Amino acid sequence: MTTTDTTAKTTLLTGAQRRAVAPLVYGGTNESIGAEIHLSAQGVASHLRTARNALGRRGCSRPVLVHALLAAREVRPPACQRSCPDFTVRDLQLLQALAEHSRNDDIGRAISVPGSDVRAEIDALVAKAGADNAVHLVGLGHAWEVLAECAPSGAGSQLEPAESTAGAA
Repeated sequence: MTTTDTTAKTTLLTGAQRRAVAPLVYGGTNESIGAEIHLSAQGVASHLRTARNALGRRGCSRPVLVHALLAAREVRPPACQRSCPDFTVRDLQLLQALAEHSRNDDIGRAISVPGSDVRAEIDALVAKAGADNAVHLVGLGHAWEVLAECAPSGAGSQLEPAESTAGAA
């Protein structure tokens, strides 16, 4: 009689797809990621689209995609040598909203500010955290373990090392 290992980890992405999306946690552009992994910007965009679909986040923003990838443990958080800034409760609410919502109006509703003010709020938090951009900020939020993890159902838990050093803090 053969037994099936039910503890085996499954992933939503292939190894090649994870290698293509892993540098995103550093906030890289399609062009910079492509240059790093020797793939065209269009190839990177294709992998990002596949990752969004696999995670059930079709059409989501890059920060939401990074949060989903990290929560599903499809990629590792960015390397970070410095400690977490002294975030206020409000800062953490904004970071969580950024990780969960793609539209500024939705982020604004989550933190009780007009959507037109959200960009300035995000920019201030990016500066406070010393992040390169909002995408990198979400990655750092996971590295500092301050983002609540809410992985999509059926999400895998096998990690692909984030080998990128671009934008590493």
